[in-house]
Amino acid sequence: MHANTQDFQVFYKAVGVAGGALTAGGAGDAVEVTSDAVDRDGFDSAQLLFTGRTTCAAEQTLKATVKLAESEDGTAFGADETLASDETVVVGGAAPQSFCYRVDLRVANRKRFLRLKVTPDLSAVGTDTAQWGAALVLGGADEFPVR
Repeated sequence: MHANTQDFQVFYKAVGVAGGALTAGGAGDAVEVTSDAVDRDGFDSAQLLFTGRTTCAAEQTLKATVKLAESEDGTAFGADETLASDETVVVGGAAPQSFCYRVDLRVANRKRFLRLKVTPDLSAVGTDTAQWGAALVLGGADEFPVR
């Protein structure tokens, strides 16, 4: 099959994982958010995209921790594997900042179902805020649809 840019959706599938709002030292800050089970059947790679907008004071940060667990049936998951630990996503400045942090995954040799956990963490107390979301983009489709 010859692919072109119009065939993008043939090769990739995006799945919403989590998201929310957080205030430094308050609601949502440093709280682990767990996704539903994601069926990766038919795909051999993936990217977790952690994206959003934040207002961080100068020298303050937004960090992220990302974990993954696997399951054969989508209900009984194994131990969490840490993919990113306290990774600095944003260092504050004078203006609000948009961000997109990417974690690459090879999923071909993993179990069929994946569950992700994302923990956003603002370093300041009470002043910094963020709106964030995470999506898992599955890629490298094993089969192409009949056209």
